[in-house]
Amino acid sequence: LNKLGARGISVVEAEQTIWNRHVVVRNRRGSPERRQPGVRRLVIGQSDANRVLTLVIEETMEPATWLLVTGWDSTSAERKILERS
Repeated sequence: LNKLGARGISVVEAEQTIWNRHVVVRNRRGSPERRQPGVRRLVIGQSDANRVLTLVIEETMEPATWLLVTGWDSTSAERKILERS
């Protein structure tokens, strides 16, 4: 939550991004020492105020539960991914 707050993203906006139109894609980035295929995904979506956000989520031991790691305002490339979905 601190990482989101540092980027001006509220918990409410993060929730809205998940409930509104969004796309989930594999996270192709990451540090070489933290390469764990299939563990993290990116959620790209819009808040109710049409703010396009990218959230990093991580798989947990519970198959239906994901951990919100961080987020940011989507880049232009990420916005295009959402537009094409």
